[in-house]
Order: sequence, then structure tokens, then C-alpha cells
Amino acid sequence: MNVNAVLGESIAYTENIHKAKMAASSSQEPTRLFLWIVVRSNSTVFTKCMTFVDGVQVWYEPYLACALNDTFYNPEFKKGDKVAEKMRDTLRKNEASEKMKAVREDIRVKVEASSDFIFYQETFKYSWLKEQLEKPEPNKKFVFIKDHSFAIENHMDALPNVPCRHAFLIRHPRQVYTSFKDVISKRVDFDGIPWDKCHVGNEAVFAPVGDLFQIHHRVWKHFQKHCDHEPIIIDGHDLLSHPETILPKFFEKMGIPFKESYLEWEQSPKRTAETWKGSADFVLLEAQVGATVRAVNSSRFIAPKLPRGTPSKEEWTITPELKEYIEAAMPFYEEMYESRLKP
Repeated sequence: MNVNAVLGESIAYTENIHKAKMAASSSQEPTRLFLWIVVRSNSTVFTKCMTFVDGVQVWYEPYLACALNDTFYNPEFKKGDKVAEKMRDTLRKNEASEKMKAVREDIRVKVEASSDFIFYQETFKYSWLKEQLEKPEPNKKFVFIKDHSFAIENHMDALPNVPCRHAFLIRHPRQVYTSFKDVISKRVDFDGIPWDKCHVGNEAVFAPVGDLFQIHHRVWKHFQKHCDHEPIIIDGHDLLSHPETILPKFFEKMGIPFKESYLEWEQSPKRTAETWKGSADFVLLEAQVGATVRAVNSSRFIAPKLPRGTPSKEEWTITPELKEYIEAAMPFYEEMYESRLKP
């Protein structure tokens, strides 16, 4: 890690906090509530729940959209690297399929009809996003932004200069990594990759797969140091198992009135498609062919049938690269777990 760069970002972020306080004293601009996540931590079902809270505006993973424009969609990213070039070849093959052409046309129609809140993926740049998140939201009580911690760690200067609060969602590394491997083995290549042949760190070359929890922990510590409010931590297993306890505590700490009705919501994905701000690739495409189909069609939190730390499916075995990632992640997860909101 570049210590000077991190120090510079910390100073910049401290200045941002001062500006945000000044903004808060001179306006009634709603707080931006960030939920920082690791992959496959039950974050999309949490976000759908928040979609039905009074006075909310949801942004769905806009910083990740920026990060992927620097990596996944960037033809210069790791140019010449065999793994990266394979990823680009697969992406081109997917986009040329009749399935994807039909989805893209459907998305195009929806974006043109919703250009004030759904944007094409290529629009997303960190500087542009900062401006968007600073725009007034006079008819909203708060803005909920769900995003990946690895997408913000080196871009703290892209946080908006308005009042912000921060929360973190965690999940046991065994569940995170096995679920992520399942997604990557089916989503990156439409033809699928056999479980034992899929090295998730190589296939997901656009993300720091082995360092996800370390980064999550560093970002948590950063906000602990530089924010007036202690960042809140929620474990995904607790959220699914005890939403009637976890959600009221979360709302209380965030200063949001809680209603029992928030524990259930409309099953149709129509509300998410018509209200979430973000990239069309994330809000619309993934809801049709990707990793969020189940979550955007949810109507409540469903309690897990298996203990915390148990992969959701028996066939999700711990392959060598998963073992390495899980062991490296556990100390960071365990420290954050001890600081979580408890049922």
C-alpha cells in the first residue's frame, strides 16, 4: 500500500468532513447513508428492504460501476495479461449472444425512458459520481448508497461533501467466497465453468478477491478514525435470522423512524427498476440475467437453514484457492464480527 497516498486521502477526507459539517449547518440536505459491503453478504435483499422506507432515495453500487470502468470494461487494464485477455474475450462472446442482444435492447428502451436516474455504464466516473451524490434531494429524508468497500478505498476524495453516515455489512468468509465462486462460475461465462476448474481469483480479475476482507476492515478503520459517528456493523446471517431485532437497532442508530411494515415488502422488482439510481448494467441487467435476480424478487428476509459459516450448498466444496482466501480473511472478519450490532 502507498502510505503517502493513504495519508493524503485521509487528510482530504478530514477536509471533506469539515465541509460536510458546514453544509449541514446551512442546509437541510438529507444524510447520505453508505452501506459498505463485501460480495455475497445479503446486501441486495437489504437494499430492497430499504427501498420501501419512507423518504428514501437508493443508489445501487455506483462506486463499483466506476471501478469496473477502470478495470473490467477498460481495454488497457492488464493489457497482454492472459487472464485479463481471456476475460475480455469472454465478455465479447457474451455480448454477441442473442440472449444478451435482447437484454441490451430492453435496457436501452428503459434507460431512454428513465434518463434522470438510470445511466449507461460508460457514464460512471468517480468525479462525475461525486457531483451526482452532492446534488440536492429536497424531497427525500435520506439517501441510501449500497456499495463495495474495495471500490472506494483508493478514492476517498470521491465521497460527497455533504452529511454522511457509514455502515458495514459482513458475512462469514466461507459463505462469501463459496457463493461468489458460484456466481463467477455461472455469470462470467454464459457456458459456465466447472467448480473445480473455476479459480475465482483468476476469473474475477477485476476485483481484489483475496483481499476483500482486509480492504473492508481497512475502510472500516478509516471511517472509525475520521467520522464523528461510529460506523455500524451488521452481519448478514444476523440480518436474515433476526431482522425484527437488527433492523430497529440499525434504524435507531441512523436516526430513521422504524415501522414493523418494513419487515415485508412488495415482491415485484418493479419498484427497484423504477426508483434505484445507478448503472443500467447493475440495476437492470443483473436483475434479469445476473446475481441479483432472487434478491430483487424478494418480499422479506428468509432465515438461513444452516449455521453461520456453512456454505449454502453441499456441492460448494472448499477448493484450494478458497481455503487460502478464507484463512486470510478470518481475522479481519472476526474483529468486525465482535463489533457488530447484536440480536
